[in-house]
Amino acid sequence: MKVFTLAFVLLLGAQGGGGCSNPNDIGVQDYGTVTGRVIDAKTNQPISSALIAVGSTVTATADAQGGFTLTQVPAGTQTVTVSAAGYATATQTATVHKDQTTQLDYIKLTPVQ
Repeated sequence: MKVFTLAFVLLLGAQGGGGCSNPNDIGVQDYGTVTGRVIDAKTNQPISSALIAVGSTVTATADAQGGFTLTQVPAGTQTVTVSAAGYATATQTATVHKDQTTQLDYIKLTPVQ
């Protein structure tokens, strides 16, 4: 019985069953895009060069109009963190869908005193 079990396990492994087909996959395969604008909460002026991030690997920098686009954002509920010098950090939740763009509109940063 032990020989049969060992042979079955080896055969299963050789057929690719029961395991991951690509050993480099980390589990996330569905991605979407997040866009928006970063503005000053008091003046409603755009904040260029603000840093926008989902986790530590998906980042973008706001353009001169405060606009940003994050690509390759894992699908699901994500926390978007926005920071800029002289402003308090803000977070916003985004629901990201596979191959779709989620629009966050305006993210307002409050100046620190």
